[in-house]
Amino acid sequence: EWITPAGRRKLGEHGIAPPGPVRRRPAGPVPLELSVTRRAVACPRCGSADTEETSRFASTSCKALWRCRACLEPFEYVKEI
Repeated sequence: EWITPAGRRKLGEHGIAPPGPVRRRPAGPVPLELSVTRRAVACPRCGSADTEETSRFASTSCKALWRCRACLEPFEYVKEI
């Protein structure tokens, strides 16, 4: 929620997928989720949702490396906090 719409657009223009929407959680204990989650990350180059994570960490720990199966281009993804 700290990244403006213009900032998200500029990240995409430079081949970096912006983080998804922030889920609001009620105050109190943080729920523990142990299930495997499949994050839907769209390719910033072609827009395809057919992507795969290749490395959990990229140039910084707040990014991950992904690859698009449609256009075969690698890209960085900014993780949600």
